[in-house]
Amino acid sequence: MEKKSKELASRHAILIVHKDYDKIANLSLLFKEQGFYCLHVKSGLEAIKKFEAAEDVIKTLLIQEDSLPLNAYKTIDYIKTELDKSPYCVVLQESGGTEISGSHKIILIDRFFSLGEDMDSLFHDICEQVKNTFAEKPTNCSYSLGYLKEISDNSAEFIAESLQLFSTSVAKEIGDLYLKIKTGSYEDIRKIAHKIKPSFAMLENHKGVEICDQITYQAKDRELKNSIDDLYAEFNRIQHALKTDYPNLNL
Repeated sequence: MEKKSKELASRHAILIVHKDYDKIANLSLLFKEQGFYCLHVKSGLEAIKKFEAAEDVIKTLLIQEDSLPLNAYKTIDYIKTELDKSPYCVVLQESGGTEISGSHKIILIDRFFSLGEDMDSLFHDICEQVKNTFAEKPTNCSYSLGYLKEISDNSAEFIAESLQLFSTSVAKEIGDLYLKIKTGSYEDIRKIAHKIKPSFAMLENHKGVEICDQITYQAKDRELKNSIDDLYAEFNRIQHALKTDYPNLNL
C-alpha cells in the first residue's frame, strides 16, 4: 500500500457514518495512520449537521447504507442538493451488499465499499481525491500552477509543498525588506529582491517578477519603499487567491 504524504492528507477530512464504530474501526485507523483527519458520527442526520456547520473541510463521506433515520442515499442527496456540497461519496455495505433500486441509481454515488473487503483499493481512490484537489484549474488569474505541474509531473505533494514554501519564505523575505528600509541597507534590499524573484516566477506571476527587477536594477534609493509596498500588495493578492482556491492549505 502506497504511503501518502501525511502533511497533504491531513488537509483532507473524512467523515465516516456508521452506528457501530467497531465495524469501521480498522478503516478509520488506516486513514488516521496515513495522516488523514477522520471524523465519526452515528447517523445521516449527524452527518448533515457536520456539513451544515462547516466546522471541517470534509472532502470524503463514507456512510453506512442503511443509516437511520435517513439512509445513505437520502443523506447524500440532501448534502449535494440542499447544502450544495460535493464530497466524494462512498456507501458502506455489509459483506455482499444489497441490491440498489432504480431510484437510487440516479443519486451521485462515487463508489460502494463492502465492509470486510480489502481496503487497498478504497484507500487508493481516496488518495486520488487528494491529488484532484490540485489538478483542477485555479479560478484566479494572479498565479498559475502550470510550471509546477510541468516540472513535477503534476505531483500533488510537490505542488502543495511549493505553495507552502512560497507563502512562508516570501512573507519572511518581505518582512526583511521592510527592516532593511528602516536601516537604509539599500544594497541588501536589492539582493533580497533578486533572491525572491524566482518565487514569483515559479507561480508565473509576471507583475511580481517585474517589481523584483525594478527593485534590483532600476529603482533609486528613495523609490525603494514604494516598490516594496507594491511587492507586498502583489504577494497579498496571490495569498488571497491561493487561500480562496485551496482552502485546505495552511497558508
